[in-house]
Amino acid sequence: MRFAEGKDPAVWHFFANNPWVTVFSVITVGALLGMVRFGPVKLGAAGVLFVGLLIGALDPDIGPAVPAGVSALGLALYVYTVGLESGPAFFRELRGQLAVMAGAIVALAVTAAVVGFIGHQGFGISGPFLAGGYAGIGTTTPGLAAAQAASDDPAQPAVGYAIGYPLAVVITIVFVAAIAARRRWKARRDPDSGLPSTLVTHTVQVNRPARWADVPGVGSGRVLASEVRPDGGESAVAHGLDRLAPGDRVVLVGGESDLRSATAYLGVPAAVDLLEDRHTVDYRRVLLTDPALAGHTVSELELKDRYGALVSRVRRGDFDMLAHDDLVLQLDDRLRVVMPREQAAAVSAYLGDTETKVSEVSAVSLGLGLALGFLIGIPSLTLGSTTLALGTGAGPLVMGMILGWRRRTGPLVWTLPTRANLTLRQIGLLLFLAVVGLTSGYSFRQNAFSVFGLKLLAVLAIGAVVSYALMVLVARCLGQSRERTMGLLSGYVGNPAILSYANGRATDSRINAGYSTLFALAILVKIVCIQLIVGL
Repeated sequence: MRFAEGKDPAVWHFFANNPWVTVFSVITVGALLGMVRFGPVKLGAAGVLFVGLLIGALDPDIGPAVPAGVSALGLALYVYTVGLESGPAFFRELRGQLAVMAGAIVALAVTAAVVGFIGHQGFGISGPFLAGGYAGIGTTTPGLAAAQAASDDPAQPAVGYAIGYPLAVVITIVFVAAIAARRRWKARRDPDSGLPSTLVTHTVQVNRPARWADVPGVGSGRVLASEVRPDGGESAVAHGLDRLAPGDRVVLVGGESDLRSATAYLGVPAAVDLLEDRHTVDYRRVLLTDPALAGHTVSELELKDRYGALVSRVRRGDFDMLAHDDLVLQLDDRLRVVMPREQAAAVSAYLGDTETKVSEVSAVSLGLGLALGFLIGIPSLTLGSTTLALGTGAGPLVMGMILGWRRRTGPLVWTLPTRANLTLRQIGLLLFLAVVGLTSGYSFRQNAFSVFGLKLLAVLAIGAVVSYALMVLVARCLGQSRERTMGLLSGYVGNPAILSYANGRATDSRINAGYSTLFALAILVKIVCIQLIVGL
């Protein structure tokens, strides 16, 4: 057995002979590193990759000792759960954002050509290193897997990825900061959506006769009513409001600015909040855990007919949404239900409201979805010396997007509870990055800190600047707003840390919408480009 020169072989022998201890130790230390803030960003899960590279670089025998197949399983879990979550947004935005999507595809293709030409023709760098670097400046973990699958030496793409990844985060942050600093930005095709970033609830004292449909924000769906108390009457759930009279009190739900306008139109803030009186009408957050209801719209719950209740808002993950009739619900959504007090227990039982089911996963739908994803990843197309295939990276991603968009097929619910989805995604990503780091560490040590590494760094820096500039130019030329451009660039690069930074610079729903538009699409396009670059 070979050991690193000048080092105590017993230490490295332990790493090689106890691979599972090594893998989870790398995950532990890497997760701690990911919590450390470097300026405006944190490495997050990528910290596991860099710790894995460090440990793997200690001795050439450590990487080969890692159990085979762990990285493929981890990657499949990651991309499939990403597909389930991003699929609905992708297909929803497909028609309206088709031009932006086409522009992003062109930008990614041009970037691949720039990296391939300069790197191969100008510096003589082989395709696998360049493909990994291209995946790095795109921060795409599935792309790295595609590059490794298409390369004779899987360690070479990992070297390029490790060099390109931190470069991408730093350069993209600079681009987002520059966009956020621009105050004047014409957005002829992307006006403010008017959707509030946060929801509030106010009780309003009505001082003038008014038709409900004439209240500002009601017609556009930005203001909802949850409870109404006629002058001298009892509180009731606000079903089918028509006219309001002086002395009435009504509970409004919406964004802060929208409620100010609605309140000014109707009267003044009420001295007594109706929410404090629950004698006849109750308010409760109810967890949707009944699989039979997942994938249906708010109106299809038939809460009004069944219990005289209504849903005023839906909390999904960290986001609150107004509960319009056509909003499609998912498992683990928290529904703010307004109902007659005596119906509270019945409504909770109907929706499920069982915390123990929040993290439950249907083994049938998860297993079948992954199996279908692997199946569509098998077919390949040979173009000269290059073989194109969806593989284990893109196959489950595409299938996840389709099934997430469909949401359910008969009794099968494809979507996962939000917390279960995030848990599986995190586990899959950590396993994949730990194994990639360990198996590629020694090659990284040999190649990254050299003249070759500097050449590769220069090529990737040029490629990153060209890539991100093209994406911003596409968004500007297509009349996208400053906020959506920040989100589009974040999704184009595909890094949650960048999205978080963008949301910290501006508060607008278009940022997250832009991210969802390009995130999954960019991964698929990058995988195709990466397989072409490997063949250089």
